[in-house]
Amino acid sequence: MSGFHRIFSGWNSTQHSRAALVNICWGARSRGLRRNFKVGFLHGLRTQTDSCLHSDPSPPATIVGMETLPHYEVAFWQVHETEEDCDLIIRTNNGRAFYCTISPSRFCRSPKLTEQYFKCLDLLRSGEQEKDDFYEEDACDWLLKLFEPLVAQLAPSSLAVSEISRPTLSQYLFPLYFVCGLEVANEVLRPYQMETQNHGWSSPSIVVKNDVLIDLDQWAKSYHPSDVEIIYNHPEDILIKRPTKVLVDAGNNSKATCYFKRFGLSFGPAYAKKELMTLKKVVMAQIPSPPEAWICRLHGVVRVGDKLMGMLFIWIDTKGVLSKARADQSSADLRKRWKTQISTSLEKLHHKGIIWGDVKAENVLIDSDDNAWIIDFGGSYTHGWVDKEKAGTLAGDAQGLAKILDILQ
Repeated sequence: MSGFHRIFSGWNSTQHSRAALVNICWGARSRGLRRNFKVGFLHGLRTQTDSCLHSDPSPPATIVGMETLPHYEVAFWQVHETEEDCDLIIRTNNGRAFYCTISPSRFCRSPKLTEQYFKCLDLLRSGEQEKDDFYEEDACDWLLKLFEPLVAQLAPSSLAVSEISRPTLSQYLFPLYFVCGLEVANEVLRPYQMETQNHGWSSPSIVVKNDVLIDLDQWAKSYHPSDVEIIYNHPEDILIKRPTKVLVDAGNNSKATCYFKRFGLSFGPAYAKKELMTLKKVVMAQIPSPPEAWICRLHGVVRVGDKLMGMLFIWIDTKGVLSKARADQSSADLRKRWKTQISTSLEKLHHKGIIWGDVKAENVLIDSDDNAWIIDFGGSYTHGWVDKEKAGTLAGDAQGLAKILDILQ
C-alpha cells in the first residue's frame, strides 16, 4: 500500500477501509492508575467534561475518580497521509476494547485543542519518535486521555478479569468492545459511544478454503481460541499487549508452551495457505530435530471451523534475532557455530524440496543456549536480502544465505 510505514515489524499492518495508511503502532502507551492526572466527577456517557483550556494545551481535566479506572493503553493507532483522522484501539486489562476515531472536522471553535491535535498527528505521520522534544508517547498519552471518561464508565476497574485462571485468546481476540467518537466545541471535549458496532478494523481471523482444511487435522493439532491460555509477565499487560507466549493442552495432563503467530490484519488467506503448506512439507518430510536441524516447529493452529486465527509454534527461549551488531559482539567460535547451524538446516530443507523464502538475519533466532534457529516460512522476501525475481527459489535462498554468512565472517 502506497505511503504506508510500519513501526514494529513483528506484525503485519492493519487493513482499513480508508486509503493511504501511514502508520500503525503496536504500542505500549500506558495510562491509568500508574499515571498522575486530575480527578473529579464523571458526568455521563454523552455529556461534556468540565473545564476549558486556557493556556494549557492538555485535554481538559477528566472528571473521574481514580478508583474507577482500570489499567489501559493505546494498543494500536493509525493515521493517514491524506486524511486528517486518527484511529485508536484502546484496550483495558479487564478485557474491554475501545475503537476510537478522532476527526478534526468535529472540532468547533476550539483552536487550542485543534492545534494540539495536529501536533500529535504530525508526529505520528512522520514516523519519528520525537520532534522538538515532543515524543510519540506524549502524543499517544494526549490522545488516550480524550477518551478517559468512557473508559471509566464502560470498563470500570470493578470488572476485573479473574486472577484464578489465565486469560484466553478468545478474550483477547473477541473482547467486549465499544465504538467511540469525539466532538469538541469551545475547547470542551465530548467523547461518546456510537450506536454502530462496525468498527472498521479487520477481523481477527481469516477464512480459508477446503483445500487448506481438508487434511489439516492429520498433520497439525487444532485448538479453539478459548482453549489457548495467554502467559503475561505483568498484570497491567493482561489483555492489552498482543499475545505471544501461550499454553495449550499437550495430552497426558501436560501443557505445551507455544509462540502464537497471528493471522488476520493484512495477512490474507493466500499468505496463510502458503506458509501452512510449507510447514506441512516440513512435518511430512520428518526433518530431524536439533541438533541435526534447527528449524522452528509448528505445534498446531488456532481455529473455529474454517476461520483461522493463527499458528502455534513450539516455544524457543530466545536472546533475540541475528544481526550484524550481535555477530560483531560474538566470538569467532560462536559465529562459526551459527554458520554451521544455519547452513546445515537450510541444506536439509532443500534436500526435501522446501524453500525457506524470506531469508534474512531477522529470520534467525538466537536462543538462550546460543543456537541459531531458522524461522518464518511465509514465502515473502525482503528487499536487500533477496532479489524479487529470485524470491521463492533455491537461488533466492542461496543469495540470502550468502548475505547472512557474510555478517558472520
